[in-house]
Amino acid sequence: MEQYVMSVADVQKALHIGKDKAYRLFKQKSFPSFQFDGKYMVRVSDFEAWLGKIQKLPDRNYRLGLMSYYSYY
Repeated sequence: MEQYVMSVADVQKALHIGKDKAYRLFKQKSFPSFQFDGKYMVRVSDFEAWLGKIQKLPDRNYRLGLMSYYSYY
């Protein structure tokens, strides 16, 4: 059966990022996620479109829109 939505864990695996970074990503306005029954999800088609946009940007952390704590110092 084809998967139509991805959970936080699915996005973690796809992007090779940790749980905290994945949740920060899901909470960003630029990321096409939604909540269903208290769980964050993203449609596979929306995730693929979003991924296509950010792959054109140079730095992985910048592409994900996430700054590490240490990048401020």
